Amino acid sequence: MLLYQFLLKRGLESRKSQEEFFKLMLSAMEEGGVKIIQAPTGTGKTYGYLIPIVEKGQKAIISTGTKLLQEQLRRDLEVIKSYAGYILGNHVSYVVLKGKSNYLCLDRYYAEAQKVPELEMAINSGWDGDFEFVNLDADLREKLCVDDDYCTPYYRNMCKYRYECYYWSKLKNLEKSAQILIINHALLSLREFENPEERLLVIDEAHELDKYITSSLKTGFSTYTLQIDILGRIREFLPSAHVDIESFFTDNFEHLFKEGKEEVALENLCPYAEDFEKRIMTPLFSLYQRVKEEVMHSIHSFLKERLFVSLKLKDYLLNSGVLAWEDYLKINSNYEELSQEEEKLLKKLKTYQLLTKRLTRLKEFFQLMKEEKPEMGYMVSRSWSRKLQTYNYRLECFPVFPSGFIDFSGYKAVVITSATANPIDLEKTLGIVGDYYELEHTLPYHQIDFVVYLVDPREEDWKDCLMRAYKYLRTLYDKVLILLTNREHMKLFEKEEGLAFQGEDSLSKLVEHLREGRIKALAGLDSLWFGIDVKGEKGLLMAKLPFESPEDPITFHRIRFLKSVGEDPFEYQKRKALIKFQQGIGRLIRSKEDRGTIVLCDKRIFKFKEFLRVVEKLGIKVRVVKMLK
Repeated sequence: MLLYQFLLKRGLESRKSQEEFFKLMLSAMEEGGVKIIQAPTGTGKTYGYLIPIVEKGQKAIISTGTKLLQEQLRRDLEVIKSYAGYILGNHVSYVVLKGKSNYLCLDRYYAEAQKVPELEMAINSGWDGDFEFVNLDADLREKLCVDDDYCTPYYRNMCKYRYECYYWSKLKNLEKSAQILIINHALLSLREFENPEERLLVIDEAHELDKYITSSLKTGFSTYTLQIDILGRIREFLPSAHVDIESFFTDNFEHLFKEGKEEVALENLCPYAEDFEKRIMTPLFSLYQRVKEEVMHSIHSFLKERLFVSLKLKDYLLNSGVLAWEDYLKINSNYEELSQEEEKLLKKLKTYQLLTKRLTRLKEFFQLMKEEKPEMGYMVSRSWSRKLQTYNYRLECFPVFPSGFIDFSGYKAVVITSATANPIDLEKTLGIVGDYYELEHTLPYHQIDFVVYLVDPREEDWKDCLMRAYKYLRTLYDKVLILLTNREHMKLFEKEEGLAFQGEDSLSKLVEHLREGRIKALAGLDSLWFGIDVKGEKGLLMAKLPFESPEDPITFHRIRFLKSVGEDPFEYQKRKALIKFQQGIGRLIRSKEDRGTIVLCDKRIFKFKEFLRVVEKLGIKVRVVKMLK
């Protein structure tokens, strides 16, 4: 491949495993099918799929786990793109796609009485509408984002901002012409892509694909949705309307949340259905009936007072379905555009229609509450809402295993890859079956110092051992990563100087601060095990083997389901922990120049031999100590 040969001359390191990746990519383009590739850290898998795609001019969809990883992928593609233009004369076009809720709806924004300074500046500065690049409260983002219930296909065609729309006009037009689409895993279940049969689908960072898909399939309602989205819209018609929504959630669920716990698994939602109907459904639908009567009265009064209306209003009334056919036939129209009075009526009708759709979804969710399905999981969560000035509770249900909810057929070919791609896990959780390839690792893992302290996380002295291990690593390195499995354990490090916690700022900024030496250590949960890259010498503290808490809602329901069908849930838990453990080791060594020490405060590695075999297979020697001196 010309592009690869050129990059080798420019200093790209020749790697046997990467060249094997090239061959597998070319084979997928020619033969189709599904290929699962385990490409260890150091393979160079990003270039492994980008170079063949770009050189062959192949249309592709590349999916990765998070928005942060989308941005990293975009930067890599920019480098490849510049060289491809120079060497091959190829123009590589690409677009980064996120879900609709990540983009501003101009129509909803300009309908607001009060403008937002941050958005005003962004709109006037060539911004692409992505909320990621403006500092907005989550509640405001939800209120102003592109929403299918609001932006119906017919309304979209008549919206005054249709040609300026960030999502449906600008982004979707870019998508149609782009060679490469960079998406995140949550979008895979939506499958709203142009001509997928022409595209190769590459799923990178596939080790937690099932959990991303499961999260994208969650359905539910929150106090915010009920209070702002539904009751708030009712109050636009009936200002004095009141329903005590919060008390349903606090009375039923407040006692379930222990300190530091923000998600709770529920066996099912049946026990809450009767109270939900009495305190939420009945009063909301009673108010809605009054709103409906007022809206119909407003429409008929408006039409009765006018000889003619615009063609746009007449067509909208037809498509909205709010009028009987005989009433529609009585309307006369002789001009095209909406008048100011018609625009006001249309906005009122839009609010009513959005309210109708929200209540329809609420009714559908209520039906789910009354059913107990073994293949579904249930949970309640909460987070602080500045808008509500109280906790925003959310009730949700989701498929326990998302197998059957995502369809990979119809693509030209599918390549699934990760440093820890596990064909058994992909089949068990997602029903994905394909040809499996395991590439050789190329990094000097034998130079890692791997220390295991013989302490059990369930014992009293474990916390003391954890803190001593941290202080030991700090004496050796200016950069330390602390990989935890429980949010409560963050409190152990609160008084340590030079240490930052995941969640204090965006993860990308925190990682940059660690690289630059502005902080000396970074502590966190899942994202630190999976998705960060810190080059150079460093220490890595694994608090314990990363078994998911059985109280985690997804894990809770998977354990329950596996027991119900006669399977051993511990095999599932162990497989997931093993994937996470392998990912954690990969945080230490990202290139041949990286060095460091891993300390694991968990003697169970000698009980569960699979974890020990992972370490030994990489050529890492394990050093054992009983306690730090």
